[in-house]
Amino acid sequence: MKRFNLHSHSLFCDGKSSLEQMVCAAIEKGFYCFGFSAHAPVPFENNFALPFSDIQSYLDETHRLKEKYQSKIRLYTSMEFDYITDIAEDAKQRAKDMGLDYVLASVHQVKQRGKEGVWFIDGGKQEVWDKGLEACFGGDVRKGVECFYSQSIEMLQKVNPDVICHFDKVKMHNKERFFSEKDAWYKELVRSLLEQIKTQDCICEVNTRGLYKGRSNDFFPSLVWIKEAAQMGIRMTISTDCHNASEVDLYFDEAVEALKQCGHRYVWYFDGQWQAEKLP
Repeated sequence: MKRFNLHSHSLFCDGKSSLEQMVCAAIEKGFYCFGFSAHAPVPFENNFALPFSDIQSYLDETHRLKEKYQSKIRLYTSMEFDYITDIAEDAKQRAKDMGLDYVLASVHQVKQRGKEGVWFIDGGKQEVWDKGLEACFGGDVRKGVECFYSQSIEMLQKVNPDVICHFDKVKMHNKERFFSEKDAWYKELVRSLLEQIKTQDCICEVNTRGLYKGRSNDFFPSLVWIKEAAQMGIRMTISTDCHNASEVDLYFDEAVEALKQCGHRYVWYFDGQWQAEKLP
């Protein structure tokens, strides 16, 4: 089957390899297509997103690489847009203005509308997750998780992205300490999000990064939700969310097998338009 990865990060944002190094690694791995998806700029000081001043340089470099390697691989330009309540809600128009090939959207930073403070649920430090939960939600994990999922639904409604990324990443630093993914209230939240994904016919990624980084013992989303997505007829793609050229295909084959075991027959990739690839 065709191999691909449409979620990647380079030196333009918080990645460790250049765009060209990523492309060369994808070619070496026999990829059919590969997508550039820098973290889109956000209106506050940070060390993870593409700076506003570098947008044109990023777009120019992706177009240069498309031309240089057009005989070897299909390359596409995107960004991963952070949807942050009150702070970054305009992704739909920004993506249109930049003429991106497709749009990824994610929630990494959880914020209650009209209130100060942002809960950062990503990154490599569990203590940041814990401190943010305490600072923003008084340690009330249910309130924080409810905010994460309501923000995710709002993101789908306002941005209408092609792909929603790692939609249950709020679990990553929890590690069953504050809540169980088997709790009835938690499952109800995820199902509400799945219903919105289905309603909008958004594609859901199977993100492998948590596994190969040792930050999760399951994919994003968990197998139970990959199975439920199959039952609902939700379209899926596979992403490694690579930040280094050595990560372009990590756990791709495992994700293929997981999709099959969970009842999916096809996986989706972008080649000028979204297309289905039959699973082997």
